[in-house]
Amino acid sequence: MRVKPNALKKAPVCKELTIDDNTRVFVVGDLDAHYDRLQDQLNNFSFDPEHDVLFSLGDVIDRGPDSVKLLNYLKEIGAHMVLGNHEHMMLEALMGRDIMAMRLWIQNGGAWHQSEPLPTLMAMCQWLVKQPLSYKLHYQGLTIGISHTLPEEWDWNQFPARQNDVAWSLLWDRERFVRKSHSSNLGVDFSVHGHNSTQVCRWIDNSFHIDTSFYGSPTVIDLSATIAQFRANNAN
Repeated sequence: MRVKPNALKKAPVCKELTIDDNTRVFVVGDLDAHYDRLQDQLNNFSFDPEHDVLFSLGDVIDRGPDSVKLLNYLKEIGAHMVLGNHEHMMLEALMGRDIMAMRLWIQNGGAWHQSEPLPTLMAMCQWLVKQPLSYKLHYQGLTIGISHTLPEEWDWNQFPARQNDVAWSLLWDRERFVRKSHSSNLGVDFSVHGHNSTQVCRWIDNSFHIDTSFYGSPTVIDLSATIAQFRANNAN
């Protein structure tokens, strides 16, 4: 069952961003509404929101106790966030008034919203719908794709024409990870994703998958270290 991208049509498909090579850049996988787990990981890096940059791979909300707190924190520190499938369900359920999306959302951890004031929820939606489905990041001499997930075949320079296809590919698709199947990942040097639970971070060709939240803790990567690893792996 595919959630229709009606409210999602207001969200940018891709934002392009250049960050100074000397700035520390971190990427965090799915958070599943656990604020303290994020802080524990950021503390390992002495993360400083005044000088460092954080990207979130989506699925910030649902299942845990801190959906509102986490989104407020990411907004407060100016984090760059891509939407995940859980944010998609929320947007379609509340902004799109999609009954099917509401039912699916509640079944998958969204029942927390029933105890929140409607103005709070709608303010969250208004912020979320401004977040893109993906980023193309230029950093330390490389171009890096950032999205919640990625299909087996993708070109960051030529997205599908249909919004439904883009939404499914970047927010829901699991085939690349489940089948460990890579056809293409063009237009970037490599890309980073969440969505698919894994005990350890893993590369599938030039895509890096870091959603370890199901196994007790989210993963935060220092993008400089990942770039060094990528270069070492491809030195030959």
